[in-house]
Amino acid sequence: MLLTPRYLPRLTATIGLFTRYGLADFAKQQGIQALAQPPEDDGALDGDTAKLAEGFRKRLVELGPAYVKLGQVLSTRPDLLPPAYIRELEKLQDDVPSVPFADIEHTVEEELGGRIGKLFSEFEHDPLGSASLGQVHAAWLRDGRPVVVKVQRPDIRQQLADDVEFFHELAAFLAAHTEAGARVDMVGVVQQLERALADELDYRVEARNAMTFRRSLADFPRILVPRVIEAYSTERVLTTERIRGVKIDAVSPLARLEHDFAPVADELTRAYLKQIVLDAHFHADPHPGNVFVVLPSTENPPTPTEARERDRRAVPREAATPLARMESQAQQRAAPQPPEIDAKLALIDFGMTARLPTSLREQIVRLMLDVADNRGDDAAETLIEIGQTLPGFDRAGYVREIASLMARNYDLTVGDVQIGSVLYELINISFQRGLRLPAELTLLAKAMFNLDAVTRALDATYNPIETIRDFGNQVMAERARRELSPRRLMQLASEGGNLVASLPHRLDLITQRLASNEFATRVEVPQVTQLTSALQKVANRIFSGVVLAGLLIASAMLLPYRRSLGTAGFVLAGALGLWMVLSILWSDRRDRR
Repeated sequence: MLLTPRYLPRLTATIGLFTRYGLADFAKQQGIQALAQPPEDDGALDGDTAKLAEGFRKRLVELGPAYVKLGQVLSTRPDLLPPAYIRELEKLQDDVPSVPFADIEHTVEEELGGRIGKLFSEFEHDPLGSASLGQVHAAWLRDGRPVVVKVQRPDIRQQLADDVEFFHELAAFLAAHTEAGARVDMVGVVQQLERALADELDYRVEARNAMTFRRSLADFPRILVPRVIEAYSTERVLTTERIRGVKIDAVSPLARLEHDFAPVADELTRAYLKQIVLDAHFHADPHPGNVFVVLPSTENPPTPTEARERDRRAVPREAATPLARMESQAQQRAAPQPPEIDAKLALIDFGMTARLPTSLREQIVRLMLDVADNRGDDAAETLIEIGQTLPGFDRAGYVREIASLMARNYDLTVGDVQIGSVLYELINISFQRGLRLPAELTLLAKAMFNLDAVTRALDATYNPIETIRDFGNQVMAERARRELSPRRLMQLASEGGNLVASLPHRLDLITQRLASNEFATRVEVPQVTQLTSALQKVANRIFSGVVLAGLLIASAMLLPYRRSLGTAGFVLAGALGLWMVLSILWSDRRDRR
């Protein structure tokens, strides 16, 4: 397929991102280097790596919000980009140009239906942070509660709609013309990006996600998810309680000596394992900018446990809205308050979440246990079960490479174990070997990679493998108890009874078809299509060669008697031979891709 002409300049800009900023190796690995024109100045690719990485980040910001999102995704892919680029792209989480306050004020008043001075007792003009899709301001409600107000950038929807349309065409183009496109479901990736952007552009979805996680994580008293102020939240404005904490990477050495962060790191890991394994709905973007350390000396909103203990009403107030009911359920489910809590973690920004199908969740549990127990062969077989094999997939070689990766990581020291990086390496090996994995696994790797960064910042000696092993064993034991419950045994007996009751009828149908000579079987061999295509290609080449040889012989025989006709025959034969060679080269190159 061909790109729409109006997208050709944007294609050049996109491919140029990976060929003009010191990333030629990445472009070559993904098979897109041939699509870009060589730079006019070869010196453009030389120079300090840090400066090239900075130029790469600035160029993403210039290209717009969709490219900023692309950079944020790449910032969590250490298997694809060098460390200098990863560090530079992490700045995209914060370093985005801010929106003028007049635009913010207009959006807030339009969405909430009132003057900003009437809605809030105070609203700060300078933003707390600016992201690719929205901007956050501090404010105070009329009752004095401190809140943060997240406001969507003006006209962002139309700009993103045009970018997503381009990405759709680009995905189809890369799928037809590049090696990466042949191995990765590019169109599916863009569709997933489109769904994610649609959710992030509707702050009501983020509000529901935030309250869902507040309810789900009520079992963990050291995890704080701020409440959503429902009356001040709409499709383009989201208001939540304000967290006063310290970013993970800004915790002072003195605070690390005064406070024990090991229990916090362990509880955060267990909270994420619960989201993945039990809830099948997890926060897919826990990067350090979305996680704050909350110290006892600061004033912050209560957790569900603390809110329940502070509620002195004899009769609970009936919840009137869905979000209010979720808060009531969170307080009812909340774990008891431990006698001493040294520090807590606050999670914010729930625009990017992921859900796992039931079958995939079971497979991911097995995969994580295989990684934790260093069972490389089992991990490879689980990945093959999860993914889709492409033509040319070498199963034995793939299993050996995965087992080798597991062995290398087994020898690492406790502080060096990174489950997210291991998952990314597994995905990268699968891509290179011809195993297509679902997009949910990439989101899981992204979440675990960011989780590794947060837990290492809290406690450099923390080992997530032990927590994963213990939690996985608990889940498997609980599942075994459920399978042996009287209700499950009754269900199995009922299903077995249905099989026994229907078996005579099915045997009767089979014997009837055998007697009437109507019984048939179907055998599917996946390689038959490729074999037939290859044989047809060989036959076509042989036939073309015979025609070309006959033309050459006839032209040579005519040359002494009809010189002009013989010469024309040689010219025609030469043109036909050149066309055959070029056709064969192009066909072989396309097949290799």
